Formats: sequence, structure tokens, C-alpha cells
Amino acid sequence: MSGNHMTARQFVGREIRHARESKQLTRAELAKTFPVSESLVASWETGRLIPKTEYIPHLTGILGLPDVILRILDDLVSREVAPEWLDKWTRVECEATTLLWYESTVIPGLLQTEEYARAVLRLGKPSPLDLEGQVSTRLARQKALTREDPPLYHAVLDEAVIRRPVGSPKTMRDQLIRLVELSERDEVIIQVIPFEVGAHAGFAGPIVLASINGAEVAYVDNALRGEVVEKPEDVAAIRRLWQMLSAKALHEDASIELITKAAHEWVT
Repeated sequence: MSGNHMTARQFVGREIRHARESKQLTRAELAKTFPVSESLVASWETGRLIPKTEYIPHLTGILGLPDVILRILDDLVSREVAPEWLDKWTRVECEATTLLWYESTVIPGLLQTEEYARAVLRLGKPSPLDLEGQVSTRLARQKALTREDPPLYHAVLDEAVIRRPVGSPKTMRDQLIRLVELSERDEVIIQVIPFEVGAHAGFAGPIVLASINGAEVAYVDNALRGEVVEKPEDVAAIRRLWQMLSAKALHEDASIELITKAAHEWVT
């Protein structure tokens, strides 16, 4: 659906490149005026990265970017995910042998359908800028589960995840059916912590543990940003938390039965 769609990032990148070329500057020459690396300028022009706030006034002065581009840049920068941890965690997902996931509010990104992902990414964003690009990026990350040697993926979900409406009833039903289908894979385990458990340690938010090259790293999320955690003592604490949550969950078969029942309850 979005294969031929130019995202806001790509649009801004193209306009930066056109403005640079109109000034008859090479990437290397523009980079030296900051100074930044030529590869960083290339990343701006392809839309891979967004210029940081402190670079925008200089970029505007040198290239004379129009107001509409500045408004789009301001919108993108205000919602930008730090590329340092995003790129790093994406590499971890692609190389991990085990992924242990806990989610308290939404279906984990690697398990989301396209419509569910779009509904989640639209939340809290008054502007639709770059929405389709974000959806495409999220779906591309799911290739980590379909590679030739996929990781063992074990997700523990609070029951609120399968009960809270995200998008339309059909979106929810299709998403839960997708979970059931994924659970049929040998390398995918999905468990649910039922409401009857009551309060538990997972109320603090989502966590992910990844085993890679014989070591473990973790990822924690909050309202502002995500963070890759590598300190052994912190990773160990997150592993203990995940084990506590897993122990609260229903057996895999009972979990899938609960998800299937919930899917049938989401009717249009």
C-alpha cells in the first residue's frame, strides 16, 4: 500500500538535496560549513536521518529552505526517535537468537498487523506526516521473525493488551487472529497474564530481553524515549522482572484459548 508513497522524511531530504544543488554545493562542501560528516549530509538527503534542531538555522541560512520545509522539519524533529538506539536495537533484533518480550498496553511491534500498527502509530500525532513511513519501518522490522534462522520469540502480554480497543473492531479481531496464527510456529510462544492476577510488577511498562552472541541486552521504553540497556547488573534485574511476569501468565495453550475467545468477541 505504501510502497510508492514518499514519506515526509524523504520529501524533506529531497528538498535539501535540490536546495544544495541549486547553490552548486557538493555534499562535502555543505558538510564543512557546519562542520559535520559528508555521510551525515547524505543521510539527511535520503531521509534516513532528520537534521538536529541545532543544525536547522545554519542549514536554512546556507540553503535558503522555504518556510513549508521548516514547518515539516519542526514537526518531524518534535516526534523523532533517537536514531542511536533505534538503529542499534534494530540490529539486535536482526541478530538475536532469543527475544523475550513483555507488553502491558499494546501488541508488540514485531507481531502487529499493518492496520493495527497504523492505528497505534497514529495515536497522539495530530499531523499525519510520515505516518506511512513509520508503518513501513515497523513492518520491515518483522522480518527478524521470518529470517532463515529465526530467534525464539517469547511474548508475555497483560490481558489489557487483547481487551483494549485499538482501531476498529475488525482491526482488533484481525490482530488477535494474527497472534493465534503466529503461535503455531515452533519458535513463537505467546502467554497472557489474566486480569484475575491483579496488580503485578509489569505495571511499570514494557521490557525486552535479547540474547545475541552469547550476551544479553535489554530494551526499556517510556513516554519520551527508548533505551538499550547493556550493563550486566541492569540486564540481570530486567531478566528477573521478565521471569516474574512469565510466572504470572497462563500456560501457552490456555493463553491462546483466551486470545481466540477475545478475537471472536471483537465483531463489527
